[in-house]
Amino acid sequence: MPAEPGQTLIYLPGLAGDPGSSPALAALEADGWTVARPQLPGFDGESGFRCPDDYLGWLTALWDAVDATGVGPCPVVGASVGGMLAADLAVFRPEAVSRLVLLAPFGIFDADHPGIDPYAVPTAKRLEPLFERGVPEVFRTRFAHKGDTEAPVSRYLTDIAAASLIWPVGDRGLAHRIHRITCPRLVLWGAADQIVPVGTAAAWGEHQVIEGAGHLLEWDQPEAVAAAMRSFLGR
Repeated sequence: MPAEPGQTLIYLPGLAGDPGSSPALAALEADGWTVARPQLPGFDGESGFRCPDDYLGWLTALWDAVDATGVGPCPVVGASVGGMLAADLAVFRPEAVSRLVLLAPFGIFDADHPGIDPYAVPTAKRLEPLFERGVPEVFRTRFAHKGDTEAPVSRYLTDIAAASLIWPVGDRGLAHRIHRITCPRLVLWGAADQIVPVGTAAAWGEHQVIEGAGHLLEWDQPEAVAAAMRSFLGR
């Protein structure tokens, strides 16, 4: 069902940054949604990036970036690392989030389902464990418009930004505060997630498992993810 004209959602991307709309997000855009993308430090690959001093610094940067979009309250969709930040946005800024979609979020570590440490994988193969159906070309060519010299630097800065949020175990204590999320939420998880295995999903409460999908499930199974988001977001 198409969204009302002018309806906007906020999207916070995952480990490898945001190379452009996934097919799942593109389906929502085709329905009439406008997707706002807050500019988080480092994830844009711009030179001069300096990591915030701590997680509070990251949350402050997130608040500033969300406020700079000029939208809200509105639905927020967060994938992976972005899911962790989206969850804390709903915890600490409930007035900004009308509905919450979490796609395999970090933020809670399950010792029984530790998953692969993406930063223990050689750089050349770091993208492969994120997907079940092969690495989409847009991820391999991230920042290609910057040229052969600058593109690898931008990809490195994105890795540093994500690593500063989740390394070594990706736990930010969300298990102790997700009860403070008061808006409706949808939690989706890839059945074949190697990074944050699906066994972790139970800690987030009610959730849906998407078969044939890895960590960045909106790229592996866009039709299923888009269908679930459409049903949840409605008009």
